[in-house]
Amino acid sequence: MAVEFRRQKATRGIGEAGATRPRAELRGDLDWEASINLFTECWAADHPGIRPGTLGHYRDQLRSRLAVFAEQRGVGTVGTLSRYDFRAFVSWLDTVVTYAGKPLTPRGKQMALETARRFLVWLRQERVLPEDITAHVGKYRLDRDPEPRPIPTEDLQGLLASVDLNTPAGVRNTAMIQVMAFCGLRVAELVGLNADDLSLEEGRLRVRAETSKGRRTRFVDRPLTIVDGREAVRPEVAGLMASWLAVRAELCPQLTKDDGLFVTVGSDQQLTRFRETGEAKPGTWSPGQRVTTDAVRTILKRLAQKAGVDPKLATPHRLRHYFGLSSAMAGVPTTALMRAMGHRSPIMTARYPEFADSERRWAFARADITKCLSLPTAR
Repeated sequence: MAVEFRRQKATRGIGEAGATRPRAELRGDLDWEASINLFTECWAADHPGIRPGTLGHYRDQLRSRLAVFAEQRGVGTVGTLSRYDFRAFVSWLDTVVTYAGKPLTPRGKQMALETARRFLVWLRQERVLPEDITAHVGKYRLDRDPEPRPIPTEDLQGLLASVDLNTPAGVRNTAMIQVMAFCGLRVAELVGLNADDLSLEEGRLRVRAETSKGRRTRFVDRPLTIVDGREAVRPEVAGLMASWLAVRAELCPQLTKDDGLFVTVGSDQQLTRFRETGEAKPGTWSPGQRVTTDAVRTILKRLAQKAGVDPKLATPHRLRHYFGLSSAMAGVPTTALMRAMGHRSPIMTARYPEFADSERRWAFARADITKCLSLPTAR
């Protein structure tokens, strides 16, 4: 249905003269739920390979923001939304209160407005709306702080030290932390890794296009060092990853190279039950399932609480920022860092060298433009 609606100009007889018009022009009476579902279906058809999470984000934003506003304003169908309604929607965002009882952040307002804009432009393209009502409202410019915010080194050290490597879950969790902090992978890219994407011999990971944010396959080296004048993966990292592969093969022999690299292993009690009976508790856990992004965030939060680290500092994206800033401080060229992190624009990568430019700081320190002044000292 979505493809037909998007591609075909099907017609219907109207009136005695048998006049016809495009099917899309007859859909102005769609309610908000139906139009949002149709939008996500057509968007998926027009953008092959788009991640389900992205579509879910669009759907949730439209349902909880634009559709709620339309209901409160009395706009029952999408075809009756006007440019004045959309202007009122911009002001209405200032009154929205989140589930935590707080107003929307500037980033939240920008996401809601841009998602609504994309949806309404699509409605105009499909001739559901007679005009582009978004053209009368400027884009929401977000004054963002570009400073990277990595997890502090001492907190990362405490996080790694808090993991028990004598358990299967501990080996897996340490390997996941190392991949995020030392390879710079996003959490969605981490959980999307298959066993075949890891090469122990070459010391690299393959991030496939279907799991990458930029929709391009890239290869990322694991932490390297110099041994006898040649590049080599740090022995501790290589040994840990080999241990995890052995644990994965022992606990989940049914898995193949096309299954997830990081999978569920369960607690000690669950493992004992599974080894004795060959069955897991129904509806709760089974070995070999691919870990989810929410599970990774929960694991990091629990490890942070155990290590006495602020959970707000132990997030997947702060581990990714640690990789970017540490690599820039060590002198990794921006082009190499851009490819490793999967950025589509060098502007994104330039944040890290900007805040890691030790040469610039050293130059200003040597200049010491205050040395010729007698500065007052506060008591």
